[in-house]
Amino acid sequence: MRRMTNRLITLVPGLLTASAALGDSIVLLDTVQVANADSTIRLSDVARLDGDYAAQLGTLELGSMHGAGTEPLELHIGEVRSMLDEHGVHWGRITLSGRTVRIRSDASRTGDGLLAMQPLDTAVPGPRVAPRRAMQRIHADAVIDQPTLRGWLSRRIATVLDVDADRLQLDFSIDQNELLDTPLGNGQVEIKLLNSPLKSNRLEFEVRRWNDGTPLARDLVSIAPTVRTTVSRLRTDVPRGRPVLSEHVESVEQWMSPLERHDRIAPESIDGRAATVRLRAGTLLRTRDLKQPVLVQRGDAVRVSCLVGGAVMTLRATAESSGVAGDSITLRKGRERETFTARITARGEAVLELDGAEPATVADASSGARP
Repeated sequence: MRRMTNRLITLVPGLLTASAALGDSIVLLDTVQVANADSTIRLSDVARLDGDYAAQLGTLELGSMHGAGTEPLELHIGEVRSMLDEHGVHWGRITLSGRTVRIRSDASRTGDGLLAMQPLDTAVPGPRVAPRRAMQRIHADAVIDQPTLRGWLSRRIATVLDVDADRLQLDFSIDQNELLDTPLGNGQVEIKLLNSPLKSNRLEFEVRRWNDGTPLARDLVSIAPTVRTTVSRLRTDVPRGRPVLSEHVESVEQWMSPLERHDRIAPESIDGRAATVRLRAGTLLRTRDLKQPVLVQRGDAVRVSCLVGGAVMTLRATAESSGVAGDSITLRKGRERETFTARITARGEAVLELDGAEPATVADASSGARP
């Protein structure tokens, strides 16, 4: 018994440390009830807030009941996440879970229901905008060479996004100007990127400052980058299933967040891919708007190239399956019973890749044998 007690005493501190390392959490409740039909709904009204950082977010205003009556209203987790994003929450320090909150009012008056937070308009009564961080937008090429934390972060973001400084602008928090303008030569600074630009419109950095091996401070810096991006805009409507050709689009430049930029199609990438939905003139094309064209249909005659030794051999075969560029399809030569596979390289053309041999290209095949 004494041995078991000692073992538990040893384990408990470790468990407490592991629990603390998980960070703060916001857990949406299933159902809440408010007494006043015109009351403002705050985050603390609809969620359980665990941790000091989560508690600080409790005053964030999500909307107003505005005379909702007895019919329960619904607030989805996606709406809460969007409002937290707008507020500048640091997702490296907190987690959000739950699904949908049902909000019921005791009042009997009817009205418009829960209102999402809108930009403040003094001419129109409505819910107040949740306080946001004051941001300063700076072109990266104006600060990228500075020997300060701001300059270092600008260089790092340009590298991460693989973009030139003159096509990058950054939104910095004004209340961190003193930190951002700190020369990097003052003591030791450790900087770590906490998230990916493919998962968020903000880049989060952890900044630790040291002096003679002694930690001085730990700060969290959130920066919103936008990139001047060349994208494809449709000149005309394109029906679903029709190929989008170069004459259908024009090149335009837009300032875009990393997420928006990642999903756009550059004009030079327009290659006759078919529209997945009906596209209207003026649409900025996204990756999901187009699909790869089918280059080989089942039953098509296909020219197959194969590198044998130092020579490129070609043969004619019939496709037993369909595919787009890069797909491996099944083919049959003449009336032979055996089939083989080759990789599609162009319309009506494929390459047979043999073990231990370099794959032949279409250009190799067209030039015949090589020594």
